[in-house]
Amino acid sequence: MGRNLTLLERLADPKEEERRTIRENTQQLADSVMRHLQRLLNTRQGHVPIQPEYGMPDFTDCAESLPETLDKVRRAIKNSIEKFEPRLRRVRITHMPSEDSLNLHFGITGQLVTGKERISAFFSTKVSPSGNAQVITSADVTDSEGIGSQRR
Repeated sequence: MGRNLTLLERLADPKEEERRTIRENTQQLADSVMRHLQRLLNTRQGHVPIQPEYGMPDFTDCAESLPETLDKVRRAIKNSIEKFEPRLRRVRITHMPSEDSLNLHFGITGQLVTGKERISAFFSTKVSPSGNAQVITSADVTDSEGIGSQRR
């Protein structure tokens, strides 16, 4: 019930007309996770005084070969999500080759954790040479009955 949105999201947009229910809105949960991933992947480690490990390391000076850089970025994304986004479990990060040679594209798959079930989700992420990340797809969410919704 209370895990669909973060506390700050609930405070920023209180909707008095919505009644509290026991049923969770999985798309709302996926959208909230997507917004948090966007913030998490665009924050540089050391820039959050209360939690210095929050965010991503700075990769702008990587002069290593592409396969090693890809693996470092992939591992950093996975570690950050596993540590700071508890609503997404069984996280897998895969490099997605693209014709866009300037940016790195990754697929983030995992399970959204709700009160009673785990729901498969997919997020597509683009990382620019400057290290800025963009979560392109909000999520492809499939509930326990196999009914899915996809938002872009």
